[in-house]
Amino acid sequence: MPPELEFTEAEKVFEALESGRLDRLFTAANTDYYERDGFESLRFGVGVPRESVWRLISAIRHSTGLLVLESAWGDFQVRVSPTAQLMEALYRIDTAPARSAFRKTDLPPDERWIMRDRQLAEEAVLIGIDKTSVGTPSAAHIAQVRAEVIAALYDDVNPISEAATIATRFYGAMRSLPRKGPDRLSPEFIMGIHSLLCEDDPDAGVLRTTDLLLDQSAPVPPTSASRIVAELEAMEAYAESQDVPFVHPLIKTLGLAWWIRRVGPFDRYNYLVSRLASMALALRYGYRVRGILDSGRRLEEDAENEGDLTRLFIHQLTIIARSNQVGEEELTHRVQRYQEVTDRFRRLDINHRQALILDRAFHTPDTAFTIKHHARTRGLGYETARQDFIRLVESGYLEPQKRGKAFEFRLTADAGKRLAKQPG
Repeated sequence: MPPELEFTEAEKVFEALESGRLDRLFTAANTDYYERDGFESLRFGVGVPRESVWRLISAIRHSTGLLVLESAWGDFQVRVSPTAQLMEALYRIDTAPARSAFRKTDLPPDERWIMRDRQLAEEAVLIGIDKTSVGTPSAAHIAQVRAEVIAALYDDVNPISEAATIATRFYGAMRSLPRKGPDRLSPEFIMGIHSLLCEDDPDAGVLRTTDLLLDQSAPVPPTSASRIVAELEAMEAYAESQDVPFVHPLIKTLGLAWWIRRVGPFDRYNYLVSRLASMALALRYGYRVRGILDSGRRLEEDAENEGDLTRLFIHQLTIIARSNQVGEEELTHRVQRYQEVTDRFRRLDINHRQALILDRAFHTPDTAFTIKHHARTRGLGYETARQDFIRLVESGYLEPQKRGKAFEFRLTADAGKRLAKQPG
């Protein structure tokens, strides 16, 4: 029960509120990184008791849902303050679907599939490079890793480099997440994510047993190995709790990512586990976001702020909003290309997938197409993908060549002349 109100003090507070003497305090409470201990320096000249004004601000925050989080996560005392910058970042993300071009475009489902799949693959490439490179990677190195990852994902070619291996594993684990998120973010679920990343490695899904972390990029010192299970159970309780006052789902998502990295439950891949587990929680609330917990910020920097993670969370939300914007730009580019290609081959009796195959074949005549690659990149059934090539072979634009047990398809020598003869 809250203490009884002192009516004399309440009158002073409301008089100060009506006269505008509290305006500065409310501005500070909602735009600065606000904490109760720093409130005293703002009270001079107001003429009302400190505790009374604090209770008024707290009541307003509770009633409007602005109290995001101020508590302990497991063994760590942390705080996220409801600043105006934080609210604005959340608003940008929450309102993005209403502005998205996805609702206004007529792209076929397989075009949407390949675009989102390539976005995930590209994110995986950058993660793999980030986890294995020192300094800024060159464009050539990024291109090399990207080619390895594409070959691994769509053509079953084993990756060679460590960066491509990590990227491929991350992609596979992300694809394995339940579309609507797991029933519970239990310790077993988190260990299962680690198993997906490690595949058949001996330490797959095995919790760290020593207090020494092998991952040099992880926070120092790590959580004691004896406390890991308790921390994972606390994470589950945090993820499943129904909070009063309301805690925004994205705050929980970022909180879970931070928490996993801070605990470091595994000898390796903690960063990847944090991204996947937090994405699983985001999916439960209908969010499909990229860029969760950007690795550019080391967590120990925030320890200097006495556990205030507000700046870190604003930074992460800004990355997510920017990722959404990049996705919209990519969608605009893909729509433009789709329209240009389908218009170019409109006179032929072919579908949009076949038109896109021909467009690439004419631009790079040495390209060898396979049914498997075509099916996987577009999320198609094998027979649907096969029929796309059969139609182009029958029309004389592609010719099949046996390579091992499979066929490759290449542009025919007279494809350009054949296209030029088409009416229209």
